[in-house]
Amino acid sequence: MTLSCSTDDQLLNPKEMITAIELLFHRMDNINDKCLNDFPLYSPGDTNAWRVSSGGSWIGGFWGACWWLRSKITESALDQRKASAICKNLVSKISIDSGNRSLVFWYGASLGELWFRDADARALTKVSVAALVSGFDPLMNGIPLGTALGGSKEGNRQISIDNFSSLIQLLCSNKQKSCEDIAKRHTDTLLAAFHQSNGAFHAHAQFNGYNLIPTGQPGSWSRGQAWAMLGLSRAAAQWGEPYLTYATTACEYWRHSRPDLLPPNRLDHPSQLCDPSATVIASLAMLSLARLTPDGEQWRIYAHRQITAIIRSGYFTGFQEDAKHPKDRSNAAPGIFWGCCYKTGQDKEELVESVWGDFFLMAALCVLTGFIEPGQC
Repeated sequence: MTLSCSTDDQLLNPKEMITAIELLFHRMDNINDKCLNDFPLYSPGDTNAWRVSSGGSWIGGFWGACWWLRSKITESALDQRKASAICKNLVSKISIDSGNRSLVFWYGASLGELWFRDADARALTKVSVAALVSGFDPLMNGIPLGTALGGSKEGNRQISIDNFSSLIQLLCSNKQKSCEDIAKRHTDTLLAAFHQSNGAFHAHAQFNGYNLIPTGQPGSWSRGQAWAMLGLSRAAAQWGEPYLTYATTACEYWRHSRPDLLPPNRLDHPSQLCDPSATVIASLAMLSLARLTPDGEQWRIYAHRQITAIIRSGYFTGFQEDAKHPKDRSNAAPGIFWGCCYKTGQDKEELVESVWGDFFLMAALCVLTGFIEPGQC
């Protein structure tokens, strides 16, 4: 399913972007009222029928990240206390067997340390780094996906692209060379197994005892390619070349393989769902790349075009451009970004609203308006 986006090439102006941010902030209040003390996971379409979790799975850190980001923009002590309270509730994820812990603690804890020097966030970041380091597998020369938080029973023999960027940022956040070395080794291992010369990336690889064997068609899964782009932009910011070249090539592959601003979830199934959330993550990677290359303005403009397409599409409710679209969404609450392709059943994927999609969209808008730096998310 693809909803049309505006064909008007005019980019969102700062006032429009701030309006979209405010809609997303207001939406957070509605989600909070709906889910109370549980972690919101996802809501099918724009239905406001939230699936919740007491622990948050791998998504829980993004709910905290939404509030860390909101409190940075609003400078509200109340918002900051909410973010800190969510952070404390993530502690149960420290001991879970999962490389996706980096998603939980970079977004849910480290942003609180980075932006506010929050003592609880600092402590949780420190122990989460130690836990992640303890999971390093010297035979694989990387940190495996693990069996929990979206992993599988074979997860300790797999590496995934999903946690690539958060793993680099979390391990490098404490400035210890030993942790940075592990992040770099994991990055080099992932590049050797996942990367294709045209910039396309595999999303998963299986360890056979000697080598990592990638699975699937490289570059086909849009969010997997976007995760690779985001991770490479973080590697480039941390270590420079050759990672800057890898990041540029991956972003060029995205642009050439996905000429539509709202591309399909999978290139090998173009008639199925699209995944606007992948476009948001890709845009954040391009905004980071824009700060690192001499021709960076082209990447900033392209990211701006992609975010404009999303905000003016039917996948984001309540914005003034919604009236141009054929599907009537007048009954939907404003500020819903229901453009996250998500597996909601054994053999079922659907578009949902999710707090990780909300966070990345807010972050991209905040980068474009200059509220935060691209490398901070």
